[in-house]
Amino acid sequence: MASCALNMKIVQFMASEGFGGAEKVFVELSNALARDHEVTALLLRNATIEKRFSPDVRQVRLNSHPTSNNPFLHLELYARLKELSPDIIHTHAAKGTTLVARVNRLLGFKHLGTKHNDRKGRIFNTLRWVSTVSEKAGRSVIPARGAHICVIHNGVVPEVIGIVDKEEVFTMVAVGRLDRIKGFDILIDQVGSLPFDFRLQIVGEGPEKDNLEKKIRKHGLKGKVSLAGFRDDIPLLMKKAHLVVVASHQEGGPKVMIESLFYADVLIATPVGAVPEILPEMFQSSQDQLGRKIMEVYSHYDEYLKEFQKVADEKRQDFTIPLIVGKYFDLYREIVGEKEQDLNT
Repeated sequence: MASCALNMKIVQFMASEGFGGAEKVFVELSNALARDHEVTALLLRNATIEKRFSPDVRQVRLNSHPTSNNPFLHLELYARLKELSPDIIHTHAAKGTTLVARVNRLLGFKHLGTKHNDRKGRIFNTLRWVSTVSEKAGRSVIPARGAHICVIHNGVVPEVIGIVDKEEVFTMVAVGRLDRIKGFDILIDQVGSLPFDFRLQIVGEGPEKDNLEKKIRKHGLKGKVSLAGFRDDIPLLMKKAHLVVVASHQEGGPKVMIESLFYADVLIATPVGAVPEILPEMFQSSQDQLGRKIMEVYSHYDEYLKEFQKVADEKRQDFTIPLIVGKYFDLYREIVGEKEQDLNT
């Protein structure tokens, strides 16, 4: 077993062209593992994350059109994996996991699939090895006979941020892809009736941008609510704000919650994904009560600040990338060790 810990050949794959919380996990995990192991990141041809990998990560681009049922993509993926001959393939989210599971029927490599949310993803019900980013996501898997389901939360690569000046006006930050599942439309509705001066920055890009802009205009919130687009300085934005809000219908981690433990003064979130596993009820709210909860935070800010910092101080040590990477690698060793045991019997 000890020999598995040395120079393991690992393929990481996520069939995504954008950049969000799950993609960030994919990149950070690849970069951290590549310090000690041979890591290859498989990327779709239009992936926008190539510059985020460290020089230690080998990048291999799949040039076929990235539709799930494209036979040429399957043939290319098969050829690439056969050539790479990894000790383990780690796939993220349903699309990439499905693609690898199909071609791996012929290849037989050890395969770990990570489910990043609690939505449907039947492919995970067929795998021998599955990890999920929350207990709730774990319960969404109907395991095959003999399957192993492991919960490994998302982590953060902490950034050192010096003393920053708070915004003068009460400022809130919400981060995520501009998609209906993130609940930004409901958040805009909820803040529209707040009786105090505030600013809400919604950070991200996505297909709901036009609809959100219309809603901002409809509520007369121009100047109070802004769509800040994609930003690379999320920790700084959190640090300058008074409150971070997660308004999602569904989530896995969510990554924003974990980052808030490191950078935010106060966080409130809908009880999605891992939120109930980590945050006390004091910091949770249903979507239809978000406005009321924000008002409560504003009115009793010192109390919320004090209590959230207690939570953050207690919890953040559990979500550093070295700890999370260690958990993944222990799982890799268990999976690959099973292969060694098979060979020795």
